[in-house]
Amino acid sequence: MSNLLGELLDHGALEALLFSVLLLGGLSILYYTVRTGVPPMPSHPSARRAAFRLIPDRFSPAAIYELGCGWGGIAFALAARYPQARVVAIELSPLPWLVCHIRRLFQRRPNLEIRRADFLKSDLSDADLVFCYLMVAPMRGLERKLTGDLRPGALVITSTFALPGWTADGAETVPESMNAQIYRYRVSG
Repeated sequence: MSNLLGELLDHGALEALLFSVLLLGGLSILYYTVRTGVPPMPSHPSARRAAFRLIPDRFSPAAIYELGCGWGGIAFALAARYPQARVVAIELSPLPWLVCHIRRLFQRRPNLEIRRADFLKSDLSDADLVFCYLMVAPMRGLERKLTGDLRPGALVITSTFALPGWTADGAETVPESMNAQIYRYRVSG
């Protein structure tokens, strides 16, 4: 390890710093991917459009949550589409969370709040719309969380992975995204 550091320093401090930052960033992403079971994967643009088509035209949400927002693509698009709504993007992994904050410097969204938190420990009770693109394993815990937190009439849209015990009231297949399924659920009550 000391030989590697010496090699890096021979090439200059800037290169050593850059290598260290990239290495730490990669290790951080790996750690949080293993911890949460979900890598920070951006949604395919066609999947995003399909998800938005599943939101009813006259739907006027006051509070929207994106759970596991990753790099922020969906959250920024939701904040632009619903400027009257409070959009809360929740991400636990520090590097994607930081990227979202940097991105907001260039894409101003006054109605967008970016939180570094575990969405399973966050209060979602005021949500009118919840969006997530996770993986199979976290969906079971999310299902319990949403069942306990959401009020009747709230919409939940999941990309690629269904909520196992819920019945979707709408779905769309996205051929451009390896035939991914986008599911819409409405909380009954």
